[in-house]
This record gives sequence, structure tokens and C-alpha cells, in this order.
Amino acid sequence: MSATEPQLETSTLDFPSLEWFQRLADLMNANRARQEQLGYLDCTVGFRVLDAGKGGTPVTLLVRFEEFEALEVREAEPADEDRIDFTLEGTLSTWRKMVESIAAGGGRPALDQTLNFLTHMGEPLRVQADDPLQRDLYFRYNQSLQEFVNASAAFHTAFPGRG
Repeated sequence: MSATEPQLETSTLDFPSLEWFQRLADLMNANRARQEQLGYLDCTVGFRVLDAGKGGTPVTLLVRFEEFEALEVREAEPADEDRIDFTLEGTLSTWRKMVESIAAGGGRPALDQTLNFLTHMGEPLRVQADDPLQRDLYFRYNQSLQEFVNASAAFHTAFPGRG
């Protein structure tokens, strides 16, 4: 195992949760060299799980990226709509399949479980943005966002809700 490959932690974090996304941010920030290889990342992303909240309501976590770091992770609020450049949204089942594929691949999902594949036709993951330029940010930063999510292979993920 190389120095840049994360060792599997014994902790288990629930998906979706603030703690889960914060751990991804911590791992990203600790591996700046990898981010520099991919290029800077300047956007605010909403990660929305359409059916993970109480009674099957949506849950949205906001992550603000700047250059090579994740600077802010928190639950999104209605007032954040203008701050979020784009939102990646899908069902808990879709997110779960991707996260489980990343774990099974040691940090690399199967080709049919990448963000690029899952969003390409607008389903099962959808890129939601208010204008075409904001939507284009997703495609510009896709590989960096994939690496962000791929870091979930460093810890165990539990899916206590539906899906």
C-alpha cells in the first residue's frame, strides 16, 4: 500500500450525514498532493439524497470547495439555494450502490457506478443547476468530485435509512 492510499479506518459513519461528508472533506484536505494533480476545485455543491430524511424527505448536504480544499460542510438550508452552484441528486439506493462499489473497488467504483456514468443521461443521478454555466461547473470538476467521494473507501459506511 502506498503512502497516498488510505488505510481502512475502523469507524463507521452513517450515509447521508454531516459526519460522513465532513470525513470526506478531512481526507481531501489531508491529501492535497492528489488534489493538486487533478486541478483546483472552486464550487459549492449540494449532495441531495431524495428519500433519506424523515418520512422519505430529501436530505441535502452542502460542501464548499476552494482551490484544493473543502472549506465548509454543513446541512443545506433553503437560504443556500443561491449559494449552491449545482446539486447532485438521487435516491438513497443509487447513492448506496455507488458508495458500495467504491468500497468494493478499494477506492475506485465500477465504471457504471461513477458520477460521470450515473449523471450522463440525467438519471439515476441528476445534476440540478439554475443556469447552464453553473451546471457546466459539475462537468469541469467531475474528476475531483469523484475523488472526493472515492475517499469513502477509507472508512465503513452504514445505510440505516431506506435504500
